[in-house]
Amino acid sequence: MRLSVISDQISLHEEEAFRAIQKEGYKEVELHDVFGHSIEECTPDEVKRLKTLLDQYGLRVSNLASTIFFLCPLYPGDQVSLFDPTFYSIEGDIKRHLQYLKNACQIAKELDCPTIRIFPFRWPDNRKGPFGTKKDLDQICQNISKALEIAKQEDRILVLENCPYSHLPKGQMTLEVVRRLKDPHLQLLWDPANSYRAIRENVPQIYQGWSLEQELEALYPYIGHIHLKDYHYDVGFPKPFHHKALGDGDIQYDALLSKLREKGYAQSLSLEPEVELDLTLLSMRRLKEFYR
Repeated sequence: MRLSVISDQISLHEEEAFRAIQKEGYKEVELHDVFGHSIEECTPDEVKRLKTLLDQYGLRVSNLASTIFFLCPLYPGDQVSLFDPTFYSIEGDIKRHLQYLKNACQIAKELDCPTIRIFPFRWPDNRKGPFGTKKDLDQICQNISKALEIAKQEDRILVLENCPYSHLPKGQMTLEVVRRLKDPHLQLLWDPANSYRAIRENVPQIYQGWSLEQELEALYPYIGHIHLKDYHYDVGFPKPFHHKALGDGDIQYDALLSKLREKGYAQSLSLEPEVELDLTLLSMRRLKEFYR
């Protein structure tokens, strides 16, 4: 396994982030928010600048954390919005997102990055769950099939993230898409913490039974990338899931990471802690200690 961290979790200034990542002994970085926008929006000049900085600090890009299919309505009439105004995301319909995917593929080639994150479509503001129904899965697969045509032409791998703000918040649900489409250019971006914090009312009953350990066992053959963050659940707050430094929350990462090591996981473990800088650095050091 290889260690990585999303650069904007450290600093919104690219060079400052890369310098800190190098200082912590990490060799890989994941890119989402760069130059004040999402990575798939980068111009050729911005890509050249990134490449210069990456070479300067001896870093490899583990994944392009694009926002393709996030703020993209799954059905006509769906209204979608950001859960957090500081999360940079492209907008528009399927056609527009596919255009951005073409640009993301070119960026990935320039930065020698094999994988590009995509989302299973933001759940709408104007409809109530549960989401991830058979009808939803049919529509999601139809749209991702169009994205796969581009990925195959460009020889890039799409990694589908289970996201709590999407139609498919649990890994068990994104697994359905990969199994249906059966294409080597589509793998999973597994985020166990996202599965943990999925809103139960949004998830069909059939997907509410697996533990994170069960998810890992089932998803493992299809995993191309992993995000790590931690939460503590406190029912006493209106928003009960609280971000914590890796190892300080409820998720039993010792067991999950040990299982990944036993299985010989060779892809990236990429931190997305979503906490203050000091706790992000603490998370980086804890993950490094485990690695050692």
